Amino acid sequence: MLHAETRKPLAAVYVKVYAQMRDGSVKFYKDGYTDLRGRFDYASVSTADLQNVVKYGLLIASDKDGAVVREATPPLR
Repeated sequence: MLHAETRKPLAAVYVKVYAQMRDGSVKFYKDGYTDLRGRFDYASVSTADLQNVVKYGLLIASDKDGAVVREATPPLR
């Protein structure tokens, strides 16, 4: 996650991920915080769910910088 104006990485920003599955259902997928580089691995989980995900919805929220919702596609397999 990058700051909108400075384009610098934002560490410790909360990310909540939902996944739309192939059957049309939507479910909570994972959550956590960005690392010191402003990165969060939204796709990796320790189950086989990744192969059934069509797209992700991510809530990215910072106490200081506000919140944004983004969509993402699954990584190439």
